[in-house]
Amino acid sequence: MEGSMTDIIIQPGAARSIVLPRRANRHQVAVLSQPGALPIGQAIAGRLSAPLRLLPDGEAAKTLAVVEGIYEWLADLRLGRADTLVAVGGGTLTDAAGFVAATWLRGIEVVYVPTTLLAAVDAAIGGKTGINLRGKNLVGAFWPAALVVIDTQVLAALPESLIREGMAEVVKAGLIADPGLVDLIAQQGLRAPLPEVIQRAVAVKQAVVAEDPIETGRRMILNYGHTLGHAVEKTAGITHGQAVAIGMVAAGAVSAAKLGFPDQARQVAIIEGLGLPTTSPPVERSVVKELLSLDKKADGPHLRMVLLRTIGEPVVMEVDDLDVDTGLAAVGL
Repeated sequence: MEGSMTDIIIQPGAARSIVLPRRANRHQVAVLSQPGALPIGQAIAGRLSAPLRLLPDGEAAKTLAVVEGIYEWLADLRLGRADTLVAVGGGTLTDAAGFVAATWLRGIEVVYVPTTLLAAVDAAIGGKTGINLRGKNLVGAFWPAALVVIDTQVLAALPESLIREGMAEVVKAGLIADPGLVDLIAQQGLRAPLPEVIQRAVAVKQAVVAEDPIETGRRMILNYGHTLGHAVEKTAGITHGQAVAIGMVAAGAVSAAKLGFPDQARQVAIIEGLGLPTTSPPVERSVVKELLSLDKKADGPHLRMVLLRTIGEPVVMEVDDLDVDTGLAAVGL
């Protein structure tokens, strides 16, 4: 991977004064954005004198057809190996833009300006990219951004619904590695100071990724709540934050059954306190389990889940159908 280390800037107004990494032979820059982030994307494109292409909001950005369209656009621009792609938007945009950057001319520099809390604390950090094919993120690559610019003023101005979405990933970060962050969210919920929340959640992810950049071991703990969550997300058509919240409740129930996890009720109360769901929309259990089988095929003959012995002590374990049923029953499936 080119440039395995990512510089991260977290400060108010950072998007307005973006400075790209020093690169002597860069000829041009291209900007990708989404309708929800268009004013910021346009401002950055103007500052960088760069062309801008608009992608759809949400999971619609993460398709082969959209990616093909970006490739054609980059070909028209003659964007070269020394040039830079800047992605301004939410987590689905960084997933898609990162995949394009990883594969265009076998890899070019990418810079992220996340405009949602979820993207800032999770999708933009760590180098995972992906697009959807049957299951979620089944096509992807590890390709770290050269720079991530997190503007706390932009994130503080988000509607509460998007703050809530991102808080699912913040809670996850606390549950796997920062009990103090869990305490903060338990006490203050959505009123918790955003700069501190972002700093602590990003620090968790950075530390884990530094140990295991391409998910061969410890990095798997970042998937807490995601195994069942992704399957419910794809089946029910809900948002990623909602799915992670539901997935954490399911994983907590399996953790309690297999490992005696003592804080499942507290975990549920914290998630409910943020206004996130703790039960799944009505979907067919068989469809969810079929998607889980795709996850199993990707990882080997057995399904693995991230479970908790206690808050801050995650383990990755193989689970069987009975365990999966325990998790699904805990979220009403």
